[in-house]
Amino acid sequence: MKKFILGLSCGLIIACSSVAFASGSIQALLFPAHFEINGSIVTLNNDYKVLNVDGHAYVPIRFVAENLGGTIDYDAELQKIFVKNRNLDLTDPDYKGISVGNLILTKVGNNTRVTGQLRMEGVGSSKNMIGANLSFYNDKSEKIGDVAINGSDFGVESQTFVLEGSGDFRTYSTVNLHVDAVNNNIISEAPSVIYENTKNNFTLNLPKSWEGKYDVVDTVIEGSNIENIDFINIANKDAGWGGVLFTIQIWSKDKWSTDGVIAKQNIQISKIGEKGDIIFSLSTPSDVNYNVNNEKLKAEYASMWDHINTIKTTFKIKN
Repeated sequence: MKKFILGLSCGLIIACSSVAFASGSIQALLFPAHFEINGSIVTLNNDYKVLNVDGHAYVPIRFVAENLGGTIDYDAELQKIFVKNRNLDLTDPDYKGISVGNLILTKVGNNTRVTGQLRMEGVGSSKNMIGANLSFYNDKSEKIGDVAINGSDFGVESQTFVLEGSGDFRTYSTVNLHVDAVNNNIISEAPSVIYENTKNNFTLNLPKSWEGKYDVVDTVIEGSNIENIDFINIANKDAGWGGVLFTIQIWSKDKWSTDGVIAKQNIQISKIGEKGDIIFSLSTPSDVNYNVNNEKLKAEYASMWDHINTIKTTFKIKN
């Protein structure tokens, strides 16, 4: 990918020559700086320069972001630079040990470029073959784009990938990771079962492993006319802890436009579908829903929780 140099003021005061400013332009001086990042000496290559502008050091933001372990890209249409350096928290619930994150989506012509990072755990080699895909969905649970991750150089250290998918899906609501193959071993797709809500005319695909482990409780919040459909871990319920895994809420469009905005500021909630004047949303609990002293219940709840992001994108309204 063509690298670009963009100035980022580091706030370093440098006693040097004055710099002349003209309309729409800046006259800068080269600054011979050396870098130590997190205890390691890092050398600039010929693609990068450090500049002195008005007594401040301007360094290449791509150089800094990449050496801090993050991802970076530039969207020319938006004229915006994106930098991400967070934990890699996107996983395939049916294949543990592979995590993806720091995703940046930018427009390239009629396509979307996806920059991100992937890391493997529990492997001793830094040269592992992986076949996977990222699927992107809008707030109606419709798939709007995808990219395939194929490579043989992935390992315990985060590796950056740059991929391109058809269409513009930068404004996605949800993204799922599905692992297809690891070191040439095909990963079979986990079986699922269909949950059907005949009252509200929608379906969800739930993991077959959930059979016999969940219950559904339908209530209406008094004074709000918002219907809550709670999916509860039965084992935790029997232990006296309720064990709500996630909740489907049914709103009027007007109610969602006002109270939904407030709810998004306070809890993990997102729109997953709409039909006419009705909005469907999915939320997850903001507090602990399992007995932290019971390791078995804790592990079961966590295993079921891992599937919620995938379940969310299977929401379908029946015609």
